Amino acid sequence: MKNHVVMIINAVILIALGLYGYLGAPAEGRSMTALIAPIIGIILIAISFPVSKQNKTATHIAVVLTLIAVIMFFVVGFMRSNTLVIIMAIVSLIALVMYIMDFMRRKREREAAAKQNL
Repeated sequence: MKNHVVMIINAVILIALGLYGYLGAPAEGRSMTALIAPIIGIILIAISFPVSKQNKTATHIAVVLTLIAVIMFFVVGFMRSNTLVIIMAIVSLIALVMYIMDFMRRKREREAAAKQNL
């Protein structure tokens, strides 16, 4: 699966779960920090367009943002015993692994092409 598709799927899940967590809480108990995941999702959707055009800088920014999100979601999820946040962390971790696998595949392809050109 292409990186920008994985990015959009991850972003939609972050937006949906983040909004569910925010809107599902009682009005007086809602925390603005619950909107961090949807904001990250919106940023990932915005970055997915340059990524779909093979923009390496945008791809690396998205990977770093996803890594930061994974760390943050795992720490907060386990500290608060929040299943919803842990699910977001797992989904983002899967996306991160898929990004890295795609980087490795592309590197192998480049090396094979360079070897054939010699």
